[in-house]
Amino acid sequence: MALSSFKVNHEIYNPLILFPSQFSTQYISDALNGKYIDIKSAFFSSFFISLIQSSGSVLISASTGFFLARYRFPGKQLLFILSLTLIILPRQALSVPIFEWMNILKLSGGYSSVILPGFTSGIGIIFFMQVFKSIPKEYIDMARIEGVSTHRTFLAFLPMITPAMITYGVIHFILAWHDHLIPLLLLEDSKRTLPLALATLYDPSQRVPQAIVMTASTVMVLPIALLFGLLYRQFKSAISEVLVH
Repeated sequence: MALSSFKVNHEIYNPLILFPSQFSTQYISDALNGKYIDIKSAFFSSFFISLIQSSGSVLISASTGFFLARYRFPGKQLLFILSLTLIILPRQALSVPIFEWMNILKLSGGYSSVILPGFTSGIGIIFFMQVFKSIPKEYIDMARIEGVSTHRTFLAFLPMITPAMITYGVIHFILAWHDHLIPLLLLEDSKRTLPLALATLYDPSQRVPQAIVMTASTVMVLPIALLFGLLYRQFKSAISEVLVH
């Protein structure tokens, strides 16, 4: 894909040609300078939405998972079932209610309309339930004996689950980065994300050179690859602990 950013169309469509006949940066320059799409604006929209959404989801999922794993309270089973339901239901089934909800709140068109629904994650709640179950119960009992509040107990445990928080943050960031349906329904054109901008480049008439599409695709994949590469150790450690418990 990266090498195809330098190729002309007939070279891209020939599977036997790996390297371009000449490494011209014309197509890359056209793509980055916004000749066909405003790739810089789309990149910012994707990065901003993914970063805020994943950060908020880590906090909400971790706190919910902590209470479900370590405390008994009325409605606990119902909350657990609702978390499972969020995983089972396809995103398409939730798109119309989310669309109506954002219109009622008068948030449709802005970043908040995509960020707020993404704060809630059934996968995140179940993930952090498993993480907090791996922490010895004696720590909770010690905190109660010392008179530490539930809120402070939760905050005290956060440094112990840093790899898990980073891992889930990366997972949610990737899911938000590649999300297509909800941004398509709710965002105005000036704030569209990279997947939406990339979709506009696919034209049956071949008006847009395929090298432009390959350049935009590389820009979309590169941040995720770098993020995963930098945080791979924490990711591997947290996943191993969750699978063990």
